[in-house]
Amino acid sequence: MDYKKLIRDSWLFTQSNKKLIYWFGFIPSLLTTTVGIGYITYQFFAFQKSYLFENADHSFAYEVINFGWEFVKQHASWSVPLVIVGIVIAVLYFLVPTLFKAAAIQAIAREKNGQKSGVGIGLKYGLMAFLPLFEYHLLVGTFSWISMLTESSFVIRNLGMGLFQMMMPVFIVIFILSIFLTLLFTFADLFIVIDDEKVLASMRKSAKLVFMNWQHTLLITILMIIIGVRIIIQALFVFLIPGAVIFAVGYMTTLALGTPVLIIAGLVGVLGLFIAAYLGGVVDIFSYAVWTFAFLELTSEKEVSARDKVSARDVVSGGDDDDDAPPLGTAPKGDLGRLEDTTPKGETGGPTPDQAPSEDNIPGLL
Repeated sequence: MDYKKLIRDSWLFTQSNKKLIYWFGFIPSLLTTTVGIGYITYQFFAFQKSYLFENADHSFAYEVINFGWEFVKQHASWSVPLVIVGIVIAVLYFLVPTLFKAAAIQAIAREKNGQKSGVGIGLKYGLMAFLPLFEYHLLVGTFSWISMLTESSFVIRNLGMGLFQMMMPVFIVIFILSIFLTLLFTFADLFIVIDDEKVLASMRKSAKLVFMNWQHTLLITILMIIIGVRIIIQALFVFLIPGAVIFAVGYMTTLALGTPVLIIAGLVGVLGLFIAAYLGGVVDIFSYAVWTFAFLELTSEKEVSARDKVSARDVVSGGDDDDDAPPLGTAPKGDLGRLEDTTPKGETGGPTPDQAPSEDNIPGLL
């Protein structure tokens, strides 16, 4: 496998398919980035209200619920639309990223294989793989870094540092296990989407494919680093955007500035959100292309079992360096390799017309 060619082809594919970036990259990235900003903001204020800093009488969650209830009582006409919007955003957040990932993989694989592809084709076939892929994501979501961050932060805020230190070995083991499972089930999504496999079968085949292609560990490591870079980039924006907006709004409030300045600050924050979502979408499509191209190449290689017979040429050649060697049993060219013609002669000295080839003849010599 040519790693440089794989990365280059994946990047060229990403740059030449802007529609995939806009539809299958930007939209789900916008949802995940928005929810991520809200999640980080909640964690920030939750820690601020905990015993570690202020030791407040009530938790931040209590204040959020109390604020929401007071808002509903004072603005009843706004409550129903806001609840509907919240439900719609929650449904889109849980469904759209999985659906658009399946659609993107379908579009990439079909274009790679020379089939008709595009946003519509990818979405049509992605819908067929949505439910098993969604089931798989729910299954492995327990070991995601978001779940680990939520659980560890909950223990620190509510149960104390002492208990957290006692549970630290458990979190470390879960973290190592999550890395191992992530590597082991690298191709599970692709088996589900491309080969229409069931969840458990895709996990089993992914583990087998990873084990049988251990020599491509370097490639898998590079791909994991690429995904890690994507997470780091998005995490930086997740931290920087709300931090910058909160700082700017707080600073402007202290200066008693007017509404126009606050509107400008809000617009800057929204612009930063869109930029972060677009960059995340580009990296998403690029990583999908890398994994899909690698999957198609690895699964196209026939697995040889102990019962399969290999031709003598395959045994002798053993690599690409012997591609120019003549087939087994073929006389080499040149004067040194010229063999004497031993074809039986007839009475006139020419070859016998009806001479049948012997079964013992070696092709290339007679």
